[in-house]
Amino acid sequence: MPCFKRNDRKQKPWCYRFWVDKTLYKQCGFRTQKEARAAEDAAKLQLKRLSTGTMFLLAVSKRLDYLQAYTTPKHYRDNLAMLRRFPEWQDLLLQEISPQMVRDKLMALARDLGNHNANRHLVALRAVFELAVNDGDLPRNPCRGLQKFPTSQAVKFVPTEGQIARVLLLAAPLDRAYLELLLETGARVREINYLPWADDVDWGQSELYPQGRLRLWTRKKRGGHRTPRWVPLTERGRKALQYAWDHRDPASPYVFTNPRTGKPYDYRDKFFDRLCRRAGIPEMGYHALRHAYASNLADRNTPLHTIRDLLGHENISTTSRYLKSLGRGG
Repeated sequence: MPCFKRNDRKQKPWCYRFWVDKTLYKQCGFRTQKEARAAEDAAKLQLKRLSTGTMFLLAVSKRLDYLQAYTTPKHYRDNLAMLRRFPEWQDLLLQEISPQMVRDKLMALARDLGNHNANRHLVALRAVFELAVNDGDLPRNPCRGLQKFPTSQAVKFVPTEGQIARVLLLAAPLDRAYLELLLETGARVREINYLPWADDVDWGQSELYPQGRLRLWTRKKRGGHRTPRWVPLTERGRKALQYAWDHRDPASPYVFTNPRTGKPYDYRDKFFDRLCRRAGIPEMGYHALRHAYASNLADRNTPLHTIRDLLGHENISTTSRYLKSLGRGG
């Protein structure tokens, strides 16, 4: 009996009930038998849809699980925030999302958030669909062929030696060593935050590495795999590392340890900003020190392939674009 009437309900007595693959589906609260039958038909249709495809919400979950396992917490959080901007698609099957739907949504995001942010959403969305294609859940990526919105390429901020010196003068000694090591290696901030003393710090002095070297690990490569590169230490960088060693936390295996938690820093929010404000210079992120490092290499006419290797880029074209964004031509 798919539809039936309950005698204990006066206002909305009608219900439906049916079985699919030994699972009972049941709902009550309909005024008439016609309403109950319509709801039953809709429920069966939805089950049929779900049995023949993957929902967008599930595809997003798979992508976020991947990011959580293979990338940085910040990258995961950024993608989580962006992918939450598609709530109207969460109950749709992937096959029901067309390129035109994607294009319309991105145009709305461009109007609300600007072209740059709309492009970031396109990248995040394209990765969701591409993972579904690779898993065999979708025949074609609906983002394929969609062009990014035009944006103005502003030259990135590169701090001067004087600005950096003013900040370093105000930093506490161990914090100064932390910033100097970032500046002298061009490392991404988490590459230094999670740098262990064992294995990845080579104090040995040789003709090729007169001050020693560091092995830095990144997940910024294609596929998210954790890959290393060796970066030589300068005399200033070695002195900063020596100071960190002399003042290390003996219970921690890491070069820099958060004294409040006994664990490595993930990201030191607002620390650098406060120093910049006190120094009376524009606020800048840690990546500005990487900009300064790359700019100095370019100004010394360092070969492009060497800069690529030191920065940890996968392709030399990435390095060329990076230097161009710093006003160094590339």
